[in-house]
Amino acid sequence: MKYYKLIILLLFTSVIFSQSNSIIENPFIEVVGKSEKEIIPDEIYIDILIRERIVRGKKQTIDILENQLKNELKKIKIPESNLSISDVNAFLAKTGWWKEEVLSTANYTLKVNDVDKLKKLFNQFDKLKISEVNITKATHSNIETIKKENRIAAIKAAKEKADYLLTSIGQKTGKPIKINELNNNNNNNHQNYVMANNMNNNYAMSKIRGIKNETIQFQKIKITSSIYAKFSIK
Repeated sequence: MKYYKLIILLLFTSVIFSQSNSIIENPFIEVVGKSEKEIIPDEIYIDILIRERIVRGKKQTIDILENQLKNELKKIKIPESNLSISDVNAFLAKTGWWKEEVLSTANYTLKVNDVDKLKKLFNQFDKLKISEVNITKATHSNIETIKKENRIAAIKAAKEKADYLLTSIGQKTGKPIKINELNNNNNNNHQNYVMANNMNNNYAMSKIRGIKNETIQFQKIKITSSIYAKFSIK
């Protein structure tokens, strides 16, 4: 019995010793590389609600109002293809003392690729008596490519950090053992950027209408990438 206990003890000691040697023989370094980019939005998405109405006894239909909007967009060189209809509804409206009529509403999404056109656009909304307008999203047409480039910059930063840290103690960076992308929640913020000071939509639109010769400034989209890397040491 003592003989078996001795064998087990020797095996256990051998395993611990081999593990210790493995740790000593395979040193590594862990670093985190980070990269940040700020980009100006070049795609602004606007929700527009158009309501049919009675003007001087004549019904202004959705088709009429939509054509008026398209004509105004053409004047400020916003492509008609940037305007798409998302929903149509109807409601019962009182159009006289004893008269009711079914009128329609239509929701549109408009993509604007030039921030400088927003001032002109909101002036056209006023002209067409369109007041129910919301800026829903500001993003960049090349956002995914920019994110990829930022991740590459982050992993290069991790390698560079490992290099200069090890060089300072006379060592060299070996092959990567493990690489993970760390979660960056702020990378989704570009879906919700509207105006520079986090204004709500109604206030933002009133500010846009009030701007005369100034340039409209949108908050820049901040893209952050963090990469964890574990390298062997040569």
